[in-house]
Parts: sequence; C-alpha cells; structure tokens
Amino acid sequence: MGEQLTLGQRIRNRRHILGITQQVLAEALGITPQHISAVEQDKRVPSLHFLVKLGEQLGVSIDYLATGKESIVTDTIPAIKADNRLNLKAKRLLIGFVEVLYGTTASEETSPADPPSE
Repeated sequence: MGEQLTLGQRIRNRRHILGITQQVLAEALGITPQHISAVEQDKRVPSLHFLVKLGEQLGVSIDYLATGKESIVTDTIPAIKADNRLNLKAKRLLIGFVEVLYGTTASEETSPADPPSE
C-alpha cells in the first residue's frame, strides 16, 4: 500500500500534469511563485478561499486537493476545462463525451443515464 500524498505534493503533481510553471500558476492566482513553492513544500497551509481558486486553476475539486480522493465527473470536467493544451472544440467534445458516458451534464452532480440511441 503506497504512502498518501500531502496537499503540497498533490498540487505540484497536478501542476506538472498540466504542464504549467509555478510562475504561471502564481500569476493566475495573483500571488508570488514563492507562495506556490511554500504551499507545494507543505510549509504554508492555504486558506479555503485559496484552495477554491487553486482547484479552479488546476481543474480539480477541493475534495481532491484536501483528501486526494477523485470523483470522475466532478474532477474530469474541470480538468478538461483547465487543460490549456486543448482547443475549445476539443474541450467541448471531451466534455460532451464525459456527460454522455456518465449520464450527466456539467451543471448536474449525477443522474441516471438514458440508453444511447443508435
């Protein structure tokens, strides 16, 4: 059984997955890269308000940042929206696919999926 990641490690890992630097993330959040570095090293504990903004920028839920637990729909759609490597058309197609696959829309939590029409 592997060791659970710290909040700072989850933030750093997510930032690396998205291919963004501490500088870019800091600018998006209106803080310094040193602040991001301190949070990633678990030397600073972010406020709830900061976690919300951080989750939005990284495309993950606060639950994921705080606990490491992922939810397919709640984490996948924000992650698609946050991924700067994807163009708008690709984002729309991927979000549509996730919504059809899980029977949800971006504004819903979850709902039973209708059988696909063929």
